Amino acid sequence: MAKHEILIIESRSPQDIFDDRFEAGTLKQILKLQEVHAKHIEVVDREYLAKAIKYAEKEHIRYVHFSAHGNSNGFALTDGDFITWSEFDEIAWPRLKNICLCFSSCSVGQGADELFNYHKSFCNAIVAPTRNVGWGEALVAFSALYHRALSTDTSTAQDVKVLNHIVGAGTFRLIESPYRTTTYAIGS
Repeated sequence: MAKHEILIIESRSPQDIFDDRFEAGTLKQILKLQEVHAKHIEVVDREYLAKAIKYAEKEHIRYVHFSAHGNSNGFALTDGDFITWSEFDEIAWPRLKNICLCFSSCSVGQGADELFNYHKSFCNAIVAPTRNVGWGEALVAFSALYHRALSTDTSTAQDVKVLNHIVGAGTFRLIESPYRTTTYAIGS
């Protein structure tokens, strides 16, 4: 069995579930077409978020992709619980130290840098939207990001510029760790 390199954690709202609206399963299938091994975990509450984060601690996970509703203060879980950046730090530190966090959550790029106030080495980098984005829009953008991450010829900063060319200037932000900004090529 191939090792997973991308962990997709999704926490949909009850309305999303009722409407059969999701991003993670589609993203996983796109990655599979590129022979990238991804694991998809749906979380509904803090307990399962913590379990998913523990899974991410495995050394072969290079990217953790969060698909949830959010804002500059954090993100929401299916059960309606809102996870602030401080609470996320308590749940996730130090398990995400050597990965790149990607958020498909509205406007989290306006506040996710707060994570580095708690631990400069919380993760290596964060890629997140700075405005409201639809899941379809984010799916297109992150499909491009992960496709570009297959190569060592580009940097994450260059890849985020491409995302912004696709969906609009300033839509996505790269927040680099002040401790260690290394990001990885998938499959290397």
